[in-house]
Amino acid sequence: MSSRPSGFEDRLKAALLARLPEGPPPTPARSFVRRYGVPLAVGVATVAVVAVMTVPGSTRDGSRPAGGPTETPSPSATGAPEIRKDPDGALRFRMPEPLQVPALVEALKKRGVQAVLVPMRPKSQCTEPGGGYRGPQADPAAEVLQRSADGFDFKVDAKTVPSGYSLTFRWADYYPMGQSRSIGFGVIETSKAPSCAVDYSEGLEELLKAGSAYPTGEPAGTIRIPFPTAAELPGVVRRLQEQGVSVAVTEEKPKSECTHPGGGYRGPQADPEAEVRPPGDKNTLKINSKTVPPGFTLVLSKPTDPSQPVGGGVKESSKVTPCEIDYSLDAPPPPN
Repeated sequence: MSSRPSGFEDRLKAALLARLPEGPPPTPARSFVRRYGVPLAVGVATVAVVAVMTVPGSTRDGSRPAGGPTETPSPSATGAPEIRKDPDGALRFRMPEPLQVPALVEALKKRGVQAVLVPMRPKSQCTEPGGGYRGPQADPAAEVLQRSADGFDFKVDAKTVPSGYSLTFRWADYYPMGQSRSIGFGVIETSKAPSCAVDYSEGLEELLKAGSAYPTGEPAGTIRIPFPTAAELPGVVRRLQEQGVSVAVTEEKPKSECTHPGGGYRGPQADPEAEVRPPGDKNTLKINSKTVPPGFTLVLSKPTDPSQPVGGGVKESSKVTPCEIDYSLDAPPPPN
């Protein structure tokens, strides 16, 4: 995935983690595996960006392109989640589905909440995304996202969204199959509420420019294989190379043994057909001219512990290196 900064989401994650029950510190996730979506740890961090999905097709004003690969969402998908009122007047509601965000913002406004919909835009269309979101609060009761009996709830009152502040929700109004790319949220001074947020999806500019003329579908010769285990790596690599696929293996090593870890991994793609790990099917590798284009190589990461999952990503062929740093190997052993 992209390594671009996401300070707001990091602050949100820190605030939530600070309020979790105390326990032993987690083992640092391997950098390669974490970057490419192997689910070593699924927890509160997921809440900060609820649904990270692919985003094709829009026009400059954010409307859907005529004839584009879109689908009309069902009424149930677009209605706002239930908003409950506590005896003290605080409003509570669950995390919305992506398509529910606009209706939720309108419903909150009708109840007197200063709520703002922040549209996602490609970088060329969002030159002033703003900043200055409210950071983690010393008082847990002042956090807008709070733990509840069955998960997490948003709570809106004078502490979580004070006078002069707004509750914002990011939302992509260009999307295929009724799915926006992500939901981000925060509390910010109303005077600083941004008019847009940048969507850094690689290839988005080209996709939006082409509109409904953007080519869709799988190229001929697509190879689909189950994601290999560490023991299966040599045989899988050999078979792929025999079929003309540019593939390489990198090993995870301590920082002291990996002095040239490289970089240049391909980030998330705006076109879902260009993802080497198909959305919704992370146990499959899909290899073709879109997912591993000319000049790029499929890189499979051999874990230090053979029982751990193999990592996978796509990077420029000139930047392929023999190792990736596993920072957990340099961590001190846990106390007895």
